Amino acid sequence: MNQGQVWKKISDVYQQWDQDRSALMAINELSERLPDIDHEVIVRTLEEAAREGRADTSEEGASFRLVPNH
Repeated sequence: MNQGQVWKKISDVYQQWDQDRSALMAINELSERLPDIDHEVIVRTLEEAAREGRADTSEEGASFRLVPNH
């Protein structure tokens, strides 16, 4: 599974969880909802998305939210 496919799954799960895209979702909860994707792959994908401005992560890196309009 490539990073684009992982990002699609992450964004789909997040949008089902918070349609307003305003709440921070725990990365551990995301991993539980995507058991077929390795936790480290999820973390790396979110780090890349944050660098590209598609996601905001908490200061401690334990949670994230999608950036609207991305």
